[in-house]
Amino acid sequence: MRENRTRYVVLGMLSAAPMTGYALRQQIAGSVGHFWQESYGQLYPTLRRLTAERLLEARASRGGPGRAGATYHVTERGRAALAEWVSRPTAVQPVRNELLLKVFFGGAVAPEVTARNLEAVAARLRAQRAALQGAARALESQAGRHPDAPYWRLTVEYGLRFTQTGLGWIDHALGVVGEMRPGARRARVAPFAAAAGRRKSARPSGGNP
Repeated sequence: MRENRTRYVVLGMLSAAPMTGYALRQQIAGSVGHFWQESYGQLYPTLRRLTAERLLEARASRGGPGRAGATYHVTERGRAALAEWVSRPTAVQPVRNELLLKVFFGGAVAPEVTARNLEAVAARLRAQRAALQGAARALESQAGRHPDAPYWRLTVEYGLRFTQTGLGWIDHALGVVGEMRPGARRARVAPFAAAAGRRKSARPSGGNP
């Protein structure tokens, strides 16, 4: 059964500071939301579940935007559950990159189509980079205010390096695609099979390989 990690996102965010459900959603979008997509439809059910499990405590609150009624605090039991999860070996997630899949099968369309796909992703990466740069500036302005700030900065730095690497690769890929000629004759071979075939044919006949 696939583990529901939303509970740990909630516990982690509320470990930094108590929040209402509305504020929690905003904080997720502006922080871990850059690299971990959450289903916001699960947020309030998760808050209720964690409260029932005594990992959170809901305290009455007044005013503020969003749903009124409760500010959520992590209990010691909740902090222990978060620490136990963080201590586990990290699972390596399988890679599913639609851009790379479409580039791999780019021979099915004109080079201009692949170039448009690349440019569209580059635009999204530039927007993501701008958002991360804003997050980095916000963290710098809060330097020293929270003991976990160095960990937060590391995740922002990862995002910035990832987007910069992605943009550099797209620039390179656009150059390669731009040199493609429409109607170029392509060998009817399975991907990567040609190189394997050349290696096999290069072996001397007879004797030990």
